[in-house]
Amino acid sequence: MAQAFGDAGEQIGQHLRRTRKERRLTLTAVGQMTGVSPSALSKIENGLVSPSFDIIKRICDGLDLPIEDLVAPGVPQEQPQVLGRKTTTRGGDGARFTSGQYDYRAHATELSRKGMVPLEMLVRARSVEEFDHWSRHNGEEFVYVLSGAIEVHTEFYAPFRLEAGESGYFDSSMAHLYISVSPEDARVLSVSYDPEQGKRQLSAFMNASARPIAAKERAPARRKTGAA
Repeated sequence: MAQAFGDAGEQIGQHLRRTRKERRLTLTAVGQMTGVSPSALSKIENGLVSPSFDIIKRICDGLDLPIEDLVAPGVPQEQPQVLGRKTTTRGGDGARFTSGQYDYRAHATELSRKGMVPLEMLVRARSVEEFDHWSRHNGEEFVYVLSGAIEVHTEFYAPFRLEAGESGYFDSSMAHLYISVSPEDARVLSVSYDPEQGKRQLSAFMNASARPIAAKERAPARRKTGAA
């Protein structure tokens, strides 16, 4: 699972470039709108870096672009104003991303501009030093450990451990990150809620450099039997 990513990270950059050119915007203009430097935007567009989801959040917010347009382009999406919206994510479905610290499977990507972002995560990081920045985004976050164990680090509280079947809920405007503290990589369900989503575009709530995984590159996860 961790090695089957190929060049799929170019997808976000290609879509960003296409969107920028369709709107006849320069890199400088997009930088002013998003708070992301023109040089960083250029590297993203050219597939030289995998943007963190904090960066993707800023880009989507600044361009008023649904996050699904970047992470799952071409997927038919429900209109956000329709009452009674519904979707299901079957086994093997969902947009996938990786960063080195985390692997992600985003659920409900057919729904655009939704207030909650449900993510299935494989936590690979084993130390805080593996992160080049901490995640921070508007709203609240719920994390439930599916298997293994994690240690949750936040800006204002001492780190705390969560075992399988345990959960945490916190203000996600605090800087935060997860590390695995079990022999195997931990699997968690993370659900983020942004109360501002009803007023503006959907944003992403994932930390660390990430890139999408093309369907043809996906490999089934293998159960680890020894220490990481």
